[in-house]
Amino acid sequence: MQSIPILVYHSVGRDCAPAYRRWMVTERELDAHLRALSQRGYRSITVADLALLRSRGQLVPPRTCLITFDDGLRDFSEAALPVLAARKFAATLYVATGFVGKTARWLSDLGEGNRPMLDWGALRDLQRAGVEIGAHSVSHPELDTLSRAKATRELRDSKKALEDGLGAPVTTFAYPHGYASNETRRIAQEAGYLAACRVRHALSSQTEDLFALSRIVVTSEVTPDALMDLIEMPQLPVAPPVDRLIATGWRAARRMRALHRSVFPRRQVAGSESGG
Repeated sequence: MQSIPILVYHSVGRDCAPAYRRWMVTERELDAHLRALSQRGYRSITVADLALLRSRGQLVPPRTCLITFDDGLRDFSEAALPVLAARKFAATLYVATGFVGKTARWLSDLGEGNRPMLDWGALRDLQRAGVEIGAHSVSHPELDTLSRAKATRELRDSKKALEDGLGAPVTTFAYPHGYASNETRRIAQEAGYLAACRVRHALSSQTEDLFALSRIVVTSEVTPDALMDLIEMPQLPVAPPVDRLIATGWRAARRMRALHRSVFPRRQVAGSESGG
């Protein structure tokens, strides 16, 4: 079974709070990753491109990879885009619409609550430059801990906000923190998306559920050689099951924590989720 690497980055730059450092790669590190991919013959497409190929029953060409960025931080435009353009790599950017033109307040626990987000003008410029803009919810919650009504609003309202702001269809979604349940995936389909990305730190495939696309988390610790080992050596699972017993148990624990937060909103509850 042909594997398809879908990489997920969050931030590109040089300065950040120590607690956020692993979620930020430098321009040089990103360039080294893309150079390694190019030297091995990889070419990138967007998530929308992947969904279109799959919906038509067409095979994804060998040596295809996908480059995604979560959140919609301003440093994507300032630091990531020039590197992507120079290396001729397509990318998909997932935006938390409730923070457009503001700051990434959900990153406060990592010391980055004031990190600037892209505004609507910048998002339209990115779209004109060929970047796919996808939705990443409105308020960046753990969707699988919400009620169906709240999760539906997050998926539908973010899609509508982007389509209104960009004047173009938005067809793909990335689950905040990478978490999604069977119910969340059904909501994404009902909301009109063609595909949605989880995390799972695994390779995707030609037959993986389009609403549970596996992605590989790329952090500052990942060197170009390590990245290629992850992609080309049998280290990562390919298209793992969408729900396993351990994931179900972890979801229940997070739901209890979310309930605790709603009852005691000022109390700090420790978490271990990614920045995206």
